[in-house]
Amino acid sequence: MLLNNKKMNFIASAMLFAFAILVIQPVSAFADTDQPEDEEKTFAFADEVLLNFFDANQEISGLSRQTQERMTETVEQFGLTLERFNQIARANQIGALQGGAFTDEEIDAFNQLGPQISQIQRDQQGMIAVVLEERGFSTTSYQEVLNEYRTDQELQAHVRELLRDRRRQEILEERRREAEEKAKEEEGSEE
Repeated sequence: MLLNNKKMNFIASAMLFAFAILVIQPVSAFADTDQPEDEEKTFAFADEVLLNFFDANQEISGLSRQTQERMTETVEQFGLTLERFNQIARANQIGALQGGAFTDEEIDAFNQLGPQISQIQRDQQGMIAVVLEERGFSTTSYQEVLNEYRTDQELQAHVRELLRDRRRQEILEERRREAEEKAKEEEGSEE
């Protein structure tokens, strides 16, 4: 009996030891080791496409601001604000232009401005098409990336990281060029 109790105590101690080892081990020791720890999400668009998208978007935003300024200046030359012009345009679209909400002068100004504003908008669309083409996009492909970018926060974070990396590379390249120029200047002054 005494032997049996010693055997039982030994088995119980061994089991407690094994249990303690299991409990103390970090969770990562039991993680699936087939997958890398920092698995990166893959996106539907290549990094180069995302950087081109960002650059195109920046250019388009600038064009949109310029166009908005041109339209505002043009409309103000006729004594209207852009907001008032847009109100008249909406009323014109639904056939409510003659309802008395607008003065004859406003309607005349609107009629004179219409072709000019349309031309400014066509010019903007042409410039946007050129920017997209230069960056390798069609209107549809740009829109696809834009829609995905707007809705996917991980994609937005990824693009920000790509931009940081690109900026780091630009800084390194700039420093390298400066060092080369300085070395050339020093060589020239030694001679």
